[in-house]
Amino acid sequence: MGQKVFSYEVIASDEQLQDLFHKYKYAVITVGQLRSVDTRIVLFEKLKKIGFEFPVITSSRAYVSKYAQVDEGTVVMHDVLINAGAIIKRNCIINNKALIEHDAIINENCHISTGAVINGGVIVEKNCFVGSNVVTKQYITIKENSFIKAGSLQV
Repeated sequence: MGQKVFSYEVIASDEQLQDLFHKYKYAVITVGQLRSVDTRIVLFEKLKKIGFEFPVITSSRAYVSKYAQVDEGTVVMHDVLINAGAIIKRNCIINNKALIEHDAIINENCHISTGAVINGGVIVEKNCFVGSNVVTKQYITIKENSFIKAGSLQV
């Protein structure tokens, strides 16, 4: 301990999570998903087993329709737009300026990158990474564990 990350003091390590639970009941996973989703999943399951709760963290600069659903442990970043009927399941990252259109479903452990457009009725199966500026056609399915490279068009 005694280390700092972006001027924040490191208060514990992963080995001390059980002890931290006696003082804190909420956890937020801030590990991204560029190389693999495995670390996010392992941390989520480990913390869940200990008993931590996962709030939804939503930027004050994001818009989430009151008719959308965002599940535990999901982080919604600046300038995101999530429209009516969209469902974002647990432990996801919806990154800056992403658009999740009506009736889209983003399953658990997904990372929707900056500027991505997920059009209406799209299903993103679990554990997917959708790169920056990806655009999807409406009503398609992105298969489980997919890695969609930046700037691509999914039809």
